[in-house]
Amino acid sequence: MVGSEVRGPALVSVGILVLAALAAAPLFSTASRSAAVEPASPSLPNSVLPSVNLTLYGNAGRGWGLSNATISQPGPALSVHLGDTVMLTLIGNDSAPHNWFIDYDNNLAPNGDEPSSPDFNAPVGKAIVWPFVADRPGNWTYLCRYHQTSMKGSIEVLEEPRPVNLTLYGNAGRGWGFSNATMTDPGPFITIFWRTKVTLTLIGNDSIGVMHNWFIDYDGSHGPNGDEPSSPDFNVPGQEVRVWSFIADRPGNWTYECRYHFNTMTGSILIVGGPPPPLRGAMVPLITGIMLATLGVVLAFAAVYHVRAVRAAKRMK
Repeated sequence: MVGSEVRGPALVSVGILVLAALAAAPLFSTASRSAAVEPASPSLPNSVLPSVNLTLYGNAGRGWGLSNATISQPGPALSVHLGDTVMLTLIGNDSAPHNWFIDYDNNLAPNGDEPSSPDFNAPVGKAIVWPFVADRPGNWTYLCRYHQTSMKGSIEVLEEPRPVNLTLYGNAGRGWGFSNATMTDPGPFITIFWRTKVTLTLIGNDSIGVMHNWFIDYDGSHGPNGDEPSSPDFNVPGQEVRVWSFIADRPGNWTYECRYHFNTMTGSILIVGGPPPPLRGAMVPLITGIMLATLGVVLAFAAVYHVRAVRAAKRMK
């Protein structure tokens, strides 16, 4: 009888320990997932990315061409950059309905994740203008869904995004602008595709000697640190204008500032595509620390309960 009385509290204590371990397991799993998040599908606002305009003429028997006179099979080899918004003008050269799509999986039919235009030349003579974002680098085949064997060509999506050149004017009291006449605080909203090489021409709009710089403030400290893109100073004697480049390699919505006038010279820059931004600061160690502290409290409670249960059982002998 005594043995069973001792075993009862002991089993309860063991059960508490097991439940505590099971409760903690998903927490640790969540923390490890937070530290190594899978890349997210890029969110691509078409209206603000580099735009490429192409016109293609289609004929069921002759193929594709950049004009009525140059239709051939295969059609012209196309080349765009990752992140480009491609504006396709599609025109029929016969009486048949057509469409245009990129055949990523080589199954000769468009599926849900392949760029695929609405039908055109239906009715005869109906042309369309249709946009898509080139978000998958590689060499691909484009086709007409109705005439796969006689209307095809190649399209290359280059791995490097199209370089972007921007000019920004800065003034300590008025902010940033794309021209002297358009300076505001906050300055213009800038959208860039991930891994784009951005070349900034930076020009001061106030007295020479009022120093400025341009940087992206990832950590909200109002001062550039080692991993934040930060230009050399400009609007100083000998460097009134500064031309400077950086790679937009951290996806997210960030603030850009002047290190000297961060209260009056700010703006927003959105870097789209790529993996999600990392957790700021010490978020992962903090979350792990909270979980460990919680587990420690649970285990301490279980240990105290176990000791008291054993002592009570001994007193009953």
